[in-house]
Amino acid sequence: MKKTIFVLFASLFSFSAIFAQVSPTPVINNEIRDISSVRRRSMELERVQKEANQVNYEESSKEQKIKFAQIKDDFENIQKLELQIIQTYTTGKKINYQKISESATEISKRAARLNTNLFLPKTEQDQKAPNEIKAKNVRDLIVDLDNKIGDFINSPIFKNNNLVDSKASEKAQGDLENIIKISDLMAQKAKNFK
Repeated sequence: MKKTIFVLFASLFSFSAIFAQVSPTPVINNEIRDISSVRRRSMELERVQKEANQVNYEESSKEQKIKFAQIKDDFENIQKLELQIIQTYTTGKKINYQKISESATEISKRAARLNTNLFLPKTEQDQKAPNEIKAKNVRDLIVDLDNKIGDFINSPIFKNNNLVDSKASEKAQGDLENIIKISDLMAQKAKNFK
């Protein structure tokens, strides 16, 4: 009999322990309420973020159109200005160094803006020691400028828009930086011939 009472008492104790582990109904309602409020807040946050992205996309689209127009204008005018320099140097009885200086200055300005619009600014780690351009005469600088502009406009970055090669991009940026340096030096040298 003692065994039966003990078994009965043990089974009652086990059942009470099992029922004690089941959570009460109010906790379940709170959990459901919390989950749904988290979902609502998450959905609201996503909606606000989408609206913010749409505004930024429209603004960036306008900025991109302006930037593209500047890139196209600078790209074309650098080549036109270079042709003006070559024609000024090779035609006529007397070389118009003033015009060469003005054209070289304009090339430098446009190349600097093109560099800003096309490429990210270089970090301190990316910057290498600047290539110094040896003092040359105007004729040699015209040849160097022609070569660098030719290298730049024939860069693979302008041929394949879908694939960006970092080495080709670095070379194009280096060519553009050399265009700036050469045209600055040419403008200074040409001013000395006034």
